[in-house]
Amino acid sequence: MYTVLHIETSELFTTMLKTTLDKKGYNYISTDSFKEAFQILYEEDVDLIITSLIAEGSTIENFLESISMSNYSEIPIFLVTSNEMNDEKKKLMNMGVTDYIVKDSFIDEISKHIDVVFQENKYMGDLKEVNIAVLDDSKFELKIEKDIFDKYGIENAHYYNSGKELINSGKKYDIYLIDIVLDHEFGKNIIMNIRRNNINASIIAVTGLTNSKIISSVLAAGADDYITKPIDEKIFIAKLKANVRIYSLNKQVKNLLKEMTKSH
Repeated sequence: MYTVLHIETSELFTTMLKTTLDKKGYNYISTDSFKEAFQILYEEDVDLIITSLIAEGSTIENFLESISMSNYSEIPIFLVTSNEMNDEKKKLMNMGVTDYIVKDSFIDEISKHIDVVFQENKYMGDLKEVNIAVLDDSKFELKIEKDIFDKYGIENAHYYNSGKELINSGKKYDIYLIDIVLDHEFGKNIIMNIRRNNINASIIAVTGLTNSKIISSVLAAGADDYITKPIDEKIFIAKLKANVRIYSLNKQVKNLLKEMTKSH
């Protein structure tokens, strides 16, 4: 069960959100204090924070700064405001707010925004199921990616130092992370080979190159996406979750076909 922490001084909005989350079967915790909210994070396994601009005990800026420097920095944070985006809201977005919702459309929007976040959590679960191939001839770069996988509990990645080693393994993977500039090899050619033999795989080019001609050429060769070096951890994981959707969709179709077979 997902748990949502709601920081709000208005009883009207706490009631509205609690009613919405109860219908979805989510666990709801509310407080009117930023200080108490931090204590709740320490005691409870929170999946999403929804907060207003104003609460007791501190400021929204101090709260966001404390979150960013804590073990809870990966928790998505929704900001509920009384007006549209302005320079102040942009500043808060840069401090760690992942989304904002205007109070006038709260009821219509909150449920959809929450569903998107928890769907992303589902994709993280699928990332722990898929088989991932990582190709890079730099031990340093391989370690960076391995450290990120280890941090998120992704244990199903296999590492290769050359395209020849990957191709000769004969193994098929659900997701490929392919470095473009390799020693005596060109990642684009490896991507073309993979795409010919594994049409349903997701292929992500990883490169320090920024030339648009190279990037567009690699995408045209069969890559679904690309990640630039130096690797940013959050973007890296977000790209992986975005590209695991094909696997998630295929899994849903297989489960549906199984259920249809059972019913007959």
